[in-house]
Amino acid sequence: MANPALAHALAHALTAAAHGFRVIPLTRAKLPAVRSPHHHDPAPLPCHGECGRLGHGVHDASADPEAIRALFAAAPWATGYGIACGCPPHHLIGVDLDLTSGRAGDPQGAGGASGTDGRVGKPGTSDLGKPRANGARMPGTSDPGRPGTRRTTCRQYRTDGLAALARLAREHAFAIPRTVTVLTPSGGRHLWLCGPPGLTVPNSAGRLAPGIDIRGLGGYLVGPGSYGSRGSYRLAPGSPAWAPAPAPPALLRLLTPPSPPRAYRFGPPSPEPRPAALAGLVRFVRASRQGQRNDRLFWAACRAYETGAGPELAPALIEAALDTGLPPREARATVASAARSAARHLQPPETWA
Repeated sequence: MANPALAHALAHALTAAAHGFRVIPLTRAKLPAVRSPHHHDPAPLPCHGECGRLGHGVHDASADPEAIRALFAAAPWATGYGIACGCPPHHLIGVDLDLTSGRAGDPQGAGGASGTDGRVGKPGTSDLGKPRANGARMPGTSDPGRPGTRRTTCRQYRTDGLAALARLAREHAFAIPRTVTVLTPSGGRHLWLCGPPGLTVPNSAGRLAPGIDIRGLGGYLVGPGSYGSRGSYRLAPGSPAWAPAPAPPALLRLLTPPSPPRAYRFGPPSPEPRPAALAGLVRFVRASRQGQRNDRLFWAACRAYETGAGPELAPALIEAALDTGLPPREARATVASAARSAARHLQPPETWA
C-alpha cells in the first residue's frame, strides 16, 4: 500500500533544502528512515558515510535535490523529514521546549488523559499560564457559584519549557527573538536560531533547565510538514518560515561548554602538577551555576586524574561541588566516573575493552 505521507514530506523537505537546510527522511517515530547498511555486520565500525552507502542518520543530510530524492526513495515508509543542525550556511541551533500537563504527582495529567497536550491560549504565542482578561475562565473549568456545574481543577504543568526559557532570559538579560517556531503534536515548540560559524553547540537534554533540550551539531529537528505517530508538525501562526534569527550572545554562552580556567595539556600524567593549576580546578567547580554543576565537576575531575593528582584533589572537588548545591551522592558518582574515563584514555588503545 502506498504511503500517502511520503510525497508530502518529500515536498516539504525539498522546500527546506531550497532555503539552504540539509535534510534526511524520518519515520513516524522521528528516527532516521534509511536503515544502516552496517546492521548485519558482526562488529560494526564507526562509519559516518565513508563507505559510500546511505543509512548513516544525520550524516546523510543533504541540500541537494537529487540526493534528497534518493534518500526518500530508499525509505518509502518515511512520513517526515529532519533538518540537520550545526551545518552551514545557517549553523542551526534548535531549542526544543517541552510542555507536559497534569497536576503534580498525576502521571496521567489532568483528567486522566495521556497528558502532553496542555496548550493554553493561542498556539504560537507566549501567553502560557497568563490569566485571561476580564476574568474569563479557561476551557474545561466551571463556575463554582453556578448550581449544576461541575467543579474542576485548573490545569497545571509539570514541565513548561517556554516558561523555563523566559526565566533564563530574565536571569541572563537577553531577549527571546522572533524566529522560526514549529509547533509539535505534544503541545511543545521548536525555536530555530542561527549560530556563528566556528562555534560548536553540543546537544543536551534538560541541562539548561527542565523542559529545554538543545539540538546542535550532530542533532536534527523535525521539519514543519512532517507527520509523527502523535500528529503533525507545523509552523506557528505568524512565524517566519525559513529565516532563523541569530541566537542572543548571552544564550550562546549558556549553550556552549564552559571555558576552562586555563589551558591544560592532554596526555600522560605530569610528575608534579602545579599547585596553582589544581587550585584553579577547585575554583572552576565552585563557580558553577545551576545547570553546569555536573558538567564542570566532571571536566575538572578528568583534568585532575589526567595529571595524576586525582586522588589527592577529589575530596576538594567534591567539597566545592557540594558548596554549589550538588547532592553528595551525585558529586561522588561524577568524580568516580571521571576517574574511570581518565584511566581509560590514558591506556594504550590495544588495552581498551
